[in-house]
Amino acid sequence: MAIAISQAVLAHRNSAATFTVPGSTEQLKFHNYRVTGNMISGAAQQHKKRLIPLRRTDAMTLAERRNYQILDDIFRSGGSDCFQQVTANSATESGQPQFLRLNIGGTSFMILIDAILRAESTTFLSRFIQLTHTARLKVADAYISSEDAYFFQRSPTSFEAVFQYYATGVVHRPSEICPASFLSELDFWRISHQHVGSCCADVIPQKREEEKEEEKVDDTTFDKLMCGKLRRRMWTFLERPGSSMQAKAFELSSTLFVAISVMGLSFGTIPDFQVTHLMPPHNETIVLPNGTVTVIQKVEQMRVEHPAFVFTERICIAFFTVEYCLRFFAAPRKLRFALKPLNLVDLLAIVPFYLELLLTLCGVDDRKLRDLRWAFLVVRILRVLRVIRIIKLGRFSSGLQTFGMTLQRSQKQLQMMTIVLLTGVVFFSTMIYFLEKDEESTPFTSIPAAYWWCIVTMTTVGYGDAVPATTMGKIIASAAIMCGVLVLALPITIIVDNFIKVAQDEQQAEQQKIDQHSEQLALEAMLNAHD
Repeated sequence: MAIAISQAVLAHRNSAATFTVPGSTEQLKFHNYRVTGNMISGAAQQHKKRLIPLRRTDAMTLAERRNYQILDDIFRSGGSDCFQQVTANSATESGQPQFLRLNIGGTSFMILIDAILRAESTTFLSRFIQLTHTARLKVADAYISSEDAYFFQRSPTSFEAVFQYYATGVVHRPSEICPASFLSELDFWRISHQHVGSCCADVIPQKREEEKEEEKVDDTTFDKLMCGKLRRRMWTFLERPGSSMQAKAFELSSTLFVAISVMGLSFGTIPDFQVTHLMPPHNETIVLPNGTVTVIQKVEQMRVEHPAFVFTERICIAFFTVEYCLRFFAAPRKLRFALKPLNLVDLLAIVPFYLELLLTLCGVDDRKLRDLRWAFLVVRILRVLRVIRIIKLGRFSSGLQTFGMTLQRSQKQLQMMTIVLLTGVVFFSTMIYFLEKDEESTPFTSIPAAYWWCIVTMTTVGYGDAVPATTMGKIIASAAIMCGVLVLALPITIIVDNFIKVAQDEQQAEQQKIDQHSEQLALEAMLNAHD
């Protein structure tokens, strides 16, 4: 019957009509609605609006209706006189279906009892109809005897979505309703967000991926461990910067050491900040033009970092080493700690220094490194890896963490872009090679040699170091440019959208923490006042 009422409403939207509910003398009058193109466009724009977290204020807390708390209290501690048995397909003595009459903000609603019972049993109204009239009066804001309706001080416009759920089994957000207000209304009436239609699901915040049970670390994790109390304090100090002022200061100092280390690495390569280092003299045999063989002593000069930068580097490495060892000692699960990406970055930031130091202790100095090409290459790679410590800032920067989560959500789009880009590179490189290989002084000596030109062209960088000379080659280059624009433009829009969603989820999580902290402070203040 509730579905019939909903269908009647939809059928009479475009013309004024009067609908009489069977078994009732009341008439529901629907006014004439005309849907225009501007209304549709406006609704679409409203639908595309981003969900901005609603900041909770003291006025909202004071005005909040806690009817659901009273309902829960009755179900927990209420006696048998508070409940009544309600069955599906129940009818009145005259054989008419039973209705629940509600007055929402001055607007009357009639919902079939049978429709409420067919919905989830955890909803507000499903539990409300199981109460006796006396118990219902405690839950409702008021009772209007002339209408035999229970009054709730809620928005009737927002309640339309709730009525729609009991009528059709799906919830649609009205375009004129704020997304935060819509979600708040669903939470009040205890309607799960999973019933929101797919066309309106963009307003539902995505759930953050919770840590697995075995990966969660709380105060009880350290109870059965050796030095549990000490390690719990250290873990809280090192991993939760917001736990105390000292922990926040340690986080800032760690960030400062990372910045100093990276700046020292960068400034140490400036010639003005380098010093000349004389290599140990060595004998070199040369052959003079007249055929005489002679041995001369040669001293090579080498530009190296200023000792101040070397000293600063060692101090930073010492700090990073102590920090990593403390984190490793405090970690309740060593293997999981070592395999986490950020902890691997911390380890890679200090390992190159000790490997280079190990080579020096083994007698492999800069002179021998030039003779041992493999060792020289290893040391150069280790020195380059020092720059990886810039990623350590991701531990303390919420912006970098948001960027990383955006890339994680955009894996499919990035994979698609990479595959299409590689396909285009191979295709256009092959075409340009066969068209340009016979030209004089052509840079396209092979298909792999044309890969660089094609990547630079399709990514719209265009260095100009390699350009086609033939007419057909220029046509192929133009096609590569246009394909590159399309390949990059399509997934980038999705990635930007994911970035906005991740930022909104972060804001919502932060706002929830603030709200929980405020509620905890208010609760403590109430307990203290009661004492």
